Amino acid sequence: MADSNKNPGTADGCCSSSAIPKKSNNRDPPHYQKQARSSMDPQTYQLIEHVLVDQSLPAEARIAAPEKSLTLFNLQEYIDRTLDAVVIAEKAAEVSTTEGRLGCSEVLFENSGSARTLAVEPDRLGVSSLSNFSSIRANCCVYKGKWIYELMLGSKGVMQVGWCTINCQFFQENGVGDTIDSYAYDGNRLCKWNVKTQRYGESWLTGDVISCAIDCDKGTITFFRNGKCLGEAFNNVRCGPGYAYFPAVSLSMSENVRANFGAIPLRYPL
Repeated sequence: MADSNKNPGTADGCCSSSAIPKKSNNRDPPHYQKQARSSMDPQTYQLIEHVLVDQSLPAEARIAAPEKSLTLFNLQEYIDRTLDAVVIAEKAAEVSTTEGRLGCSEVLFENSGSARTLAVEPDRLGVSSLSNFSSIRANCCVYKGKWIYELMLGSKGVMQVGWCTINCQFFQENGVGDTIDSYAYDGNRLCKWNVKTQRYGESWLTGDVISCAIDCDKGTITFFRNGKCLGEAFNNVRCGPGYAYFPAVSLSMSENVRANFGAIPLRYPL
């Protein structure tokens, strides 16, 4: 997430993650795999299998656990996948020391609790909805200063994008802007959301870049479409002790967006 007080194009503690390679189909005949296993010392084989499937690894690393027994034919591939996953997990676990924000230093969408309703890309910056109305927030929140992030729209349907606190509970028909202390813009229905809805903004199109800005000192939220200010959307945002806001989006079926939290220069810096 970018600090809007910084110079244009400055990234804030983020870097791109490497995607975990997909496992290739093993076309070696079964008798070759059996020979490879039998050629390995039994104790060595057990040690390798125990260490590489260690349950103390982070959840992101454990997803690379083998679906079948390791052999000399698939061992290197599995090691590479596991190490890539560990690197991603370690980066995501690093804590930010930037003033005014809390959470991981590398800002990404959360990857827990959304597998059934959202498709999250391996770098955790792109999301697509798999249900009628799916919501997700980032792994970092802000409580002081001015902040902004961008969303590249992969579609132009019903979406509510903006900011919410940890108390914003997501349900099938309840997303960003539908509860107290959550605020959203919907360019399909031309409205802004904070429990109640009011007319706001412009119609958005696929490929648009929507900037979501919050000023935690003044208690305001403003949205931009391709760099054009749509006007101050909210000026009664509760800030101060006990309040911190996460970037968050809610998407209707098949709608999708890709976020820039500051890992690369903003397309439309303020």
